[in-house]
This record gives sequence, structure tokens and C-alpha cells, in this order.
Amino acid sequence: MRNTILLVTAVALSFTLHHSVAAQGDSFGSSAAATAPQAQPPSKPAGVGAPTAGVELPPATDIFKRSVEAIGGEAAVRRHTAMRMKGGLSATGMKTPGTLEILMLAPNKFLTTIELPGMGPMKQGFDGNIGWTKNSMMGTQLLEGKTLAELRRSSDFYKDLDPSKMWTTATTSGIVDFGGMPCYEVAVTGDLGEGSLFYGVSDGLNRGMRLTIDSPMGKIPATTRMVEYKEFDGLKVASKTEIEAMGAVQTMTVDSIDFAPLNESLFDLPADVQALVKNGGAKTTGTTPPPAAPVPPPTKP
Repeated sequence: MRNTILLVTAVALSFTLHHSVAAQGDSFGSSAAATAPQAQPPSKPAGVGAPTAGVELPPATDIFKRSVEAIGGEAAVRRHTAMRMKGGLSATGMKTPGTLEILMLAPNKFLTTIELPGMGPMKQGFDGNIGWTKNSMMGTQLLEGKTLAELRRSSDFYKDLDPSKMWTTATTSGIVDFGGMPCYEVAVTGDLGEGSLFYGVSDGLNRGMRLTIDSPMGKIPATTRMVEYKEFDGLKVASKTEIEAMGAVQTMTVDSIDFAPLNESLFDLPADVQALVKNGGAKTTGTTPPPAAPVPPPTKP
């Protein structure tokens, strides 16, 4: 679904961080956090954010309503209760693309898996209550705060019917060129970040966004472009998306979408996540426990 891209953008940013660190041969930890890039304002083409002279701008709520019709309408969205999306994920300097699978189940269950050559899987899930993430570099973690709040909103299967739910504020600020076409710019703030969304003036489709996103390495400016759309069972979905962040460009492609029913057990918490929940959320750094320290021999009296 269209707003699923917002959630995948955050997940893909984690992919960028991991790929960048691996490519440089660095360890991912406190030293990496210390060298995190300083947040800079997202670059904007001329005219972005400026009022459009002589043009009456529609309110953001109207733009959002039109975007629902553009992807197929409310009836087409509500016809489905589950989704399995499969695709690919590549990045600047990456020789072999990774794979991406997203599972969603109404009303609010979510699981995404990114498989990266030589780096193992990255997973993020939400079972309707608990959000978690797992990868080879940072281990298994429970999500909390803004990250959990955003995941909870993004996991809403029918969120596309009211995009305003994703944001605290949304205001139309002008008509600008984005991705080579005239787009309404909607300035937004929310848990995912702050910046702008862009909707085609002619077709109403969401064509991209510029957001400063909260990540494990601080605030990172990212530009997302929905390059192509395809129709799957009556719904238009961004089938090719480019995400630019930290000097790298990722390309996400959607190869197939299946709306067949999914078993709820697919969204059950993995054993290591259950262990974290029982342990009050204490972070794990891997799946293999460290060796026990040797027991010193008893001292003689």
C-alpha cells in the first residue's frame, strides 16, 4: 500500500546505515554513533516551500482524499485484509541486490524482512502491541518511544484511507517541481520526522517526500521518490522507489503483491523477542551467549 512506503523508508534507512558501516569495515556501536553525520536541512529545489502566486492551493486534507481515489478508492482498499509484498533492494556500491518481503494483516500486524548478501536478514515486526527489530549488527531490540508510535500507526492496514493520521500537522505550502512533474507540496510534522510530501497536480498520486528521519544514528535527511506505479488487484502501488540518504541512493522495487489471507502465527513474537519482553527489554547483542567465565579454584586457608 502507498503509505507503507513511509514505513519502509525508515527500515531502508537502517539498511543504508548497515551497508555503509559494512562497506567501510567499521564496527557498529558506540563509536559509530559518535561519528554519526550531523543533521542538515534537506536540500530543496528552487521554489519549494514558497507560496504559488495566483494559484489557490487546496488544503492538505483535500489532497489526501484525492490521493485515496488516485490509488483506487476506498472500496478497493477495504476489499483486502492481508498483503504479502515481495521485491528487491539495492544501494550505491552494492554488487548484488537484496530481497525485501513485507507482510501485513488487518487490523495492525506487520513484518518486514530484508535479506542482504553476506550480511544476513534484517527484520522488523509489530504484533499489534509490541514492536521489535533484529539484525546481525545490533542484535534484537524492542522498539519504544517515537519509533514504536510510528510503527503502530504505520501498521494500520487501512491507514491509506486517512493519510492525515500519519502526521501531527499537514499544510499545503505550494506547487513545485518534484521528480520532473508539478506537485503540491505538503509540509508535515510527526513521529516519523518532519519535512514535505509531494502529490502530483495532474494525477493526485504521492510522488515522494523529503523528511528528516529519526534513526539509531541521529536525525538523517532523506529524499524518497516514487518513480513508477503499478496496479495490483485494483490498487496502484509504487513499484519503484528511490531513497537518497547519507550520500547513497537505494532503489526498492516491488515484484509482486498477493492479497491472499495470512496466518496470524506469522506475526508471533520470535523466541528472542519474547525473552526480551520477559527480561524487561534488556538489549541482546547476538543469538549466542558469551562463554561463562572460568571459576577460580578455592583459596587455601
